[in-house]
Amino acid sequence: MNLNRKIIREYVIIIVLYALLTAILTYPMILHVSDTIGGGDEAFTCWSLTWTTKKVLEDPINLFKANIFYPANEYSLALSEHLTGWTIFSIPVYGITHDPVFTHNFVRLLTFVLCGFGMYLLTYRYTQNRYAAFIAGIFFAFYGYRMAIQLHLLAMQWIPLMLLFLDKFFHSLKFRDIGAASVFFILSALSSWYVGIFTTIIGVLFVLGYVILDLEVRNGLISKKAVVRILISLAFIIITLTPFALPYFEASQHYDAERDLDEPMNSSWSCDPIFLMNQFGVLFFIFSLVGLLLPLSRNTALKPDWEFVRSQKIPIIFAGIGIISYVLALGPVLKINGVQTGILTPYYFFYSIIPYIAIIRDLSRFSFIMSLAGSVLIGFGVAAILYRIKKDDLKTIVAIACIILAIIGSWHVPVQIPASLATGDQVPEVYRWLAEQPGDVKIIEIPTRWIEDNSEYTYYSVYHWKEMVNGYSGRDVELASKIMRDTGGYFPSDNIVSLLQHIGVKYVIIHPDRIRIVENIPDEQAEAFISQYLSVLNQKIEQNYNSTIRMAGSFGDTIVYEILETPEVLPEDVILLFQNGWFGSNTFPEFYLKEEGKIKAYAGTTGEYELYFMAEPIYTEKNLSLKINGENLGTITAPAGGLTEGRSNFILHKGMNEITFTSTCTQLCDIPEMKTISDKCMSFKFVNLTIFQP
Repeated sequence: MNLNRKIIREYVIIIVLYALLTAILTYPMILHVSDTIGGGDEAFTCWSLTWTTKKVLEDPINLFKANIFYPANEYSLALSEHLTGWTIFSIPVYGITHDPVFTHNFVRLLTFVLCGFGMYLLTYRYTQNRYAAFIAGIFFAFYGYRMAIQLHLLAMQWIPLMLLFLDKFFHSLKFRDIGAASVFFILSALSSWYVGIFTTIIGVLFVLGYVILDLEVRNGLISKKAVVRILISLAFIIITLTPFALPYFEASQHYDAERDLDEPMNSSWSCDPIFLMNQFGVLFFIFSLVGLLLPLSRNTALKPDWEFVRSQKIPIIFAGIGIISYVLALGPVLKINGVQTGILTPYYFFYSIIPYIAIIRDLSRFSFIMSLAGSVLIGFGVAAILYRIKKDDLKTIVAIACIILAIIGSWHVPVQIPASLATGDQVPEVYRWLAEQPGDVKIIEIPTRWIEDNSEYTYYSVYHWKEMVNGYSGRDVELASKIMRDTGGYFPSDNIVSLLQHIGVKYVIIHPDRIRIVENIPDEQAEAFISQYLSVLNQKIEQNYNSTIRMAGSFGDTIVYEILETPEVLPEDVILLFQNGWFGSNTFPEFYLKEEGKIKAYAGTTGEYELYFMAEPIYTEKNLSLKINGENLGTITAPAGGLTEGRSNFILHKGMNEITFTSTCTQLCDIPEMKTISDKCMSFKFVNLTIFQP
């Protein structure tokens, strides 16, 4: 009992010390927990955490049907991280504060404490040295890259604990140890799929390292008892994670959210030792090398024999993890001084086997694995140095000096605080008003710049939770983006008003001052521009849509218009809303069909229509098939080397119709003239596609 109290007291002290270091090394973040949230990705993760926290409690079945990208929001949360693993912290914090910003920032700061503590426990198991373990935790928790990234990428805290219990299981074969390791793996994956992939890579390499270097562990793991417990744990992991993974597979098809080699190629590191040194710091590499090369025993000499390998088993395993993660960060093609050499790297072959690794679209994030591996080595390095000092007083002085050096190496104060969006009582009044509107209300806000506008609208939706056409994520949703762009560019018009009526959008929220910024109107002309803009807009509404559109409210520089359900406005043209299966269909004059491309065609009346297109097959002669509402209308054969015209007459029904083009796609890497390894798959280039009544 006394031993347990002593351990608990030690852990409390360590946690408090990491909390103090968090307050210091992330300063001034601690002063702005409730009043600062940045735009872009930070605003989005605040929304995501709050949405998930709310849905887990109220409606977990519809977790992935988020309020963004309506009407294409069946799996809209699965376009980015769901952050469910964070709800063990966010539910109590949000339940007490009802403050989405405080909850987000509190959990974010908590990651630094938990990363430090987890690394402390793991490193102490190996070194039995509290100073060394504490220093390893400092390097891991406060690695510089962590200071400016989003919540889902900070979720590394469970990995050291997973490794700790895996290590215990290797020696005990107890179910409680493999069970605990499984729980921490699940928490990692549920906190972030990014980190889930990191955890998988680290876990597999850790197990392989032990199996290769430790005969006793290898024999134990192939025993019947160990195999049964491992299989039960794997089944537990699969059963738990499958309901969260399936929506992502659905989303990859529904939104064309698959990753390809292009993004990893663009984000990969160059093979540059100086860059690597600058990324982690000299101290990081010095202590890591000491940890790798010097055994903990005072009496063991440095000899490159099997006895040395056995004594340095754990440092060798973590060095291997760090080296392999660095190789993966180099991407599919080796770069030297930023120039591609054409030499394929192990990443390319790994991707060929497991393409899901491309979920890690920014390969610089493999540095998180390097920081974990290096932090363990640092713990060994500090412990090796301290074990070689015989005098206790001198050992304490050296240990304190190492702690100071670790803090200096992690010093990034003051941490840059982004310009904040409105929080608390400062949130724009229009969103408070929206929250009070009864019923299942759908909205759209304009203008719709991706980062400057949509990320902020997404964040502000935590104060009203209405379904919205707007949204922000790691992937575009072409159908919603088309509606956003057209509404921003042409509202009010027959096409837009009719479409908004059809999909059930009730409120159009217009921010004239944001439009002014889009139009590059200087501040001194802001008042005149806004006045003229609203005058012209209201005149159009009065003249053409007096019975269909009414002003619902004015909130400072924000105006809300209500779209009435009746009288019905008919579109002047057939509106084409591209869905999955296309590249660039909503934004570029030329757009590309993959293998199968779907389009929603919104028609004002039932009748005969004609489709006309001009398209060129990619690389070789190809067939192109067309379906309308499931009916096969035929196939044309298009020769390579030029545009082919296509025409077809058919019946469209009033409302939404589905058009499907199908062909055989060619990967760019299969075209010799392209000289690329890109696996983007295209079949036809379109330069025109219209539907009209003959």
